[in-house]
Amino acid sequence: MQTCTIIEQDDTKWFVEGTVPGRRHGNVNHGFRITASICHTKTRFQECLIFDNPVYGRVLVLDGIVQLSTFDEYIYHEMLVHPVMFAHPNPRRVVIIGGGDGGTLREVLRHDPEEVVMIDIDEEFVKIAAEHLPSLSNGAFQDPRVRLLCEDASQALKQYEDLFDVAIIDCNDAIGTSEILFEDDFYATVSRALKTDGLCAVQTGSALDLDFLDQTRERIQRQLGATADFRMTIPVYHCGEYIFIAAGRGLDPLGPDVNLLKQRQAQRNISTKYWSPEIHHASQIQRPVTPLSCRSVS
Repeated sequence: MQTCTIIEQDDTKWFVEGTVPGRRHGNVNHGFRITASICHTKTRFQECLIFDNPVYGRVLVLDGIVQLSTFDEYIYHEMLVHPVMFAHPNPRRVVIIGGGDGGTLREVLRHDPEEVVMIDIDEEFVKIAAEHLPSLSNGAFQDPRVRLLCEDASQALKQYEDLFDVAIIDCNDAIGTSEILFEDDFYATVSRALKTDGLCAVQTGSALDLDFLDQTRERIQRQLGATADFRMTIPVYHCGEYIFIAAGRGLDPLGPDVNLLKQRQAQRNISTKYWSPEIHHASQIQRPVTPLSCRSVS
């Protein structure tokens, strides 16, 4: 378990994010002024820090790594959820792995699914987030269509087979309890839980860590089929540029064309702040362009 580093400078407290994995570790520090400390505790599984910052609003840190801020979390959650949910013509059953803050669940429910199974190992964190980050879930955990399992997803998901239209993996970085969620065996479990035309979205990581992104993409392709990369700018994160990967067993993870996406958005009556049919395709990475780019392989 990493440690949240808080330092004092001229009577001001700062959180310093220096524990991120990959090539940034030990080479780059990312500092946030703390104007109010909201929560700092250790659950059974992770260290949780929540504080306020003048730029980013309320910031969530787990095991020393920034997870989100109320200023820009909508970018993360819209781009993790809507590309695969709109790519599927009728996503009735959805499983979410992780996502204890509730933001992913909030966005999934906007598509009016029949059932959502959410598996997050840390029940205490789910309660902490609901109390101190209420805008993230926005009441989603009270929805009767939601079944919350506070269990190890690598085991709990094995009880399902050929059931879900969409799987969304919203876990922490590939360290600690989340490391197993980036392995071949887990992606194989996800594949078995999906229907033959199911789609999967995976929170992957920083655009700086090309080796890790390539390794993860290859594992996803082996178990889940064709992939598409989605790149976006999320200011609160250590390098700003972030990659999610979508995969499809039967449907194209690139998604339908702009006109069909617009039609589905109108039919489902979903308004968004960042995702759009145009952004959907503009954010897809087709080939390396700069040293920081990663490619989409299908």
